[in-house]
Amino acid sequence: MDVDLPPRKGLPDGPQATGNVFDGTVALPMAVLSREALDHNIATMARYCADHDVLLAPHGKTTMSPQLITRQLEAGAWAVTVATAWQARVLAHLGFRRLLVANEIVDPGSLAVVDGLLASHDDLELYCYADSPAALAALEKGVAAERLPRLRVLVELGLPGGRTGLRDDAAALALARSVASGPAVFAGVAAFEGVVGGDDPEGQVDRLLRRMVTVALAARELDLPGPDPIVTVGGSAYFDRVVDAVPAAVGVAGYRTVLRSGCYVTHDAGMYAATSPFGDQPRTSSRLREALFVWAPILSRPEPGLALAGLGRRDASADAGLPVPRVIRRDGVAEPFDATVFAVNDQHAYLRVPETSRVAVGDLVAFGISHPCTTFDKWKGIPIVEADGSFHEIAYTYF
Repeated sequence: MDVDLPPRKGLPDGPQATGNVFDGTVALPMAVLSREALDHNIATMARYCADHDVLLAPHGKTTMSPQLITRQLEAGAWAVTVATAWQARVLAHLGFRRLLVANEIVDPGSLAVVDGLLASHDDLELYCYADSPAALAALEKGVAAERLPRLRVLVELGLPGGRTGLRDDAAALALARSVASGPAVFAGVAAFEGVVGGDDPEGQVDRLLRRMVTVALAARELDLPGPDPIVTVGGSAYFDRVVDAVPAAVGVAGYRTVLRSGCYVTHDAGMYAATSPFGDQPRTSSRLREALFVWAPILSRPEPGLALAGLGRRDASADAGLPVPRVIRRDGVAEPFDATVFAVNDQHAYLRVPETSRVAVGDLVAFGISHPCTTFDKWKGIPIVEADGSFHEIAYTYF
């Protein structure tokens, strides 16, 4: 049956990518990206990586937006990171040719995707992880023998009580030997330091980084790495510690250090504002700016001290902190908004406001968010706006 697809959530019907968030051409709630803040963040991270001689493979799963990923690559990013085989397939289809799958690939369907990508794209450079002989065996079984020499495998280290990755360095070196024996290529060592917790997170990060250096150097002594090996670590919270500890230590052995920070591109009003080296308590001279907001109307003032806004879990992330009211706009004038979100439903946010607040039905509120990854995946298209709310480009997403 032929059907006409409806317009993307909240956006104008038709191919046009121009309008204004405030003139009625979009339906609210609507996520928006500040063009000025985006440009600043991308340039800031690119400059930092260049100054410290590290490569950047921003995590594409944050946005899954070719418009934004292209901006990052044009600013100097070396590759794009993804989390799953299907994400790799989407980005390969969109034309990106150096992809790092920061995960194990073990199920038959995902392995078939990897095999198909290598078969379809002779120019594709593809990295993936293994943290066990079983994971390596899955790759060797699931990818055709003639294509395995093009697959670059990274041995993953992990933290006790954490996520994937080998906890034992001797086992990691043994796995590196197995990878290097062929037919796939041993491409280096990987880890993710963003899952630390407890009383001494920085100490845990530093211990993991020392382990990575130790394993990488031991692998070099055994002449295991293939051409152009890498050590990759560094999410959006501790990449400064990576830069301080890893590049000089492994560079002498021919490894390049690759950061995989993704959330820097928009930053946020919560988790990364609190933890990023470029956040509200900066550990460097650089600062990031919030670039992702969700505009929503005030729907109701049912009680003194309470206002209901028209956004909820379907519109903004709530997994790592609730949306943060930043600005209220009425009669074309915007000003800071004294309010706190204390609960959200699927489509409603509960705001605590002073009982004397002038907030009224129909006022528009810009909400900052915490954890951009789980806001992007709620939108098929996000306008890239100027300060006045006008836009001439939409960042489309492919989740």
